[in-house]
Amino acid sequence: MREKSARRLRLQHNDAFMVENPALEDGAEMLSRQRLDAFTHARLWKNPCGFAARFNYLALRYNVPLYGWVKERFDLSRVEFVVIYSLAIQDGVSASEIASSTAFPKNTLSRAVNRLICLGYVARRIDGGDRRAQILTLTEAGRAVVDEAMPRFAGLEQEMLAPLNLVEREMLSMLLAKVVLAMFHSESQTEDGGVPSTEEM
Repeated sequence: MREKSARRLRLQHNDAFMVENPALEDGAEMLSRQRLDAFTHARLWKNPCGFAARFNYLALRYNVPLYGWVKERFDLSRVEFVVIYSLAIQDGVSASEIASSTAFPKNTLSRAVNRLICLGYVARRIDGGDRRAQILTLTEAGRAVVDEAMPRFAGLEQEMLAPLNLVEREMLSMLLAKVVLAMFHSESQTEDGGVPSTEEM
């Protein structure tokens, strides 16, 4: 009985949130809700690598519909849109910086950048006297793509986070940030030749 009441309150909260944020309705449309089959249940809850399995499951549920829509709407591949999205977050960076941040191969990213320049979404300029250092900037056309796509990306994220209240969302964000930052810390320790302590491993 208590679970049904909690679920009813959660649904009412979500409905109110969507009314206040109509652009996020796209997220509800893109997230298909279905019963877990036996195999998926086993993959998510009987997996010795449960965190990775659930993280990947959520990432796929997020990425597949969104990048499918990007391809259909703008005829852009995932890596091409990632370049545009990256420049919308921080303009004036190099292709190497985007490659390092996104883990896409440099040759794949280079092809994507060249196509985006041809389409007029991205501009490239030489950084000072070093012709090898090429800086990428987002054009007005590129920014228009991001502006149109952002409500869907934000909407789907909000829809996936709907079961959590504000405190739970903040906690999840902090925990994920802690995991991510620990990975960078571990890499820096390795580069310095140090060995991570048992608490870090």
